[in-house]
Amino acid sequence: ISEYHKSGLEAAGWKVRKIQRIRNPKAEKDAYNEWNYSKFRLWQLTDYDKIIFIDADLLILRNIDFLFGMPEITATGNNATLFNSGVMVVEPSNCTFQLLMDHINEIESYNGGDQGYLNEIFTWWHRIPRHMNFLKHFWIGDEEEKKQMKTMLFGAEPPILYVLHYLGLKPWLCFRDYDCNWNADIFHEFASDVAHAKWWKVHDAMPELLQQFCLLQSKQKAQLEWDRSQAEIANYTDGHWRIKVKDHRLTKCIDNLCDWKSMLRHWGESNWTDDEFFTPTPPTVATSSLSAL
Repeated sequence: ISEYHKSGLEAAGWKVRKIQRIRNPKAEKDAYNEWNYSKFRLWQLTDYDKIIFIDADLLILRNIDFLFGMPEITATGNNATLFNSGVMVVEPSNCTFQLLMDHINEIESYNGGDQGYLNEIFTWWHRIPRHMNFLKHFWIGDEEEKKQMKTMLFGAEPPILYVLHYLGLKPWLCFRDYDCNWNADIFHEFASDVAHAKWWKVHDAMPELLQQFCLLQSKQKAQLEWDRSQAEIANYTDGHWRIKVKDHRLTKCIDNLCDWKSMLRHWGESNWTDDEFFTPTPPTVATSSLSAL
């Protein structure tokens, strides 16, 4: 995580701790799951009696403090026997951490990540309702009534869900005009404009100081427009590709190129957009400027 984004977390009131990452020994180099065993560091936070762990792609809609009254591990179920590690009640213990590390080379994770590993260790766990970690996902075979029920839950005011879990492409990496999961057929199962709008409502309620940490790099703008053009070529029936994007972040630049349209014209040419020259370098928020929050 960059110093810039670390300063954003601190500006939001987080106490940031740096850790030594833990490599998944069974992951391929540079794979998405290469370092997700770092989650085991939770059990080393022994200055706390209990922790509610929350994945970074979740939106908390209602107070969940009552989970502190639940034992380790409390979580929602993915199915009859497996829990989802996106929201977990954890009781830090150096002994438990050592147990996790002792078997890191031998235990096979069913999904290649920390969730599968933890399910092998914590075979006895405590189930809470899905509303505590509700997945933004329409399963293949969902009946229309089921889809409508999920959509209602995504947008309910006041909220019915406690936690909304954003699967697929994340709303902060899309234009605000519509859910960019509509741009590719393999992501349509994660697409919901209602859930997308829910995240942006929370974004708009944040202080402007914090909103600046949700600006887009030029490369991401070009990627989104490229994906939209591919959706137009495919002529997807949902028609989101017809929407004229008005996201104000299009005109705000946080990196050195500041010409996403030029980048788009050269899209796919020798990966020139991956050059270090285009690494965003926005100014770090000074601590002294946070007193107004």
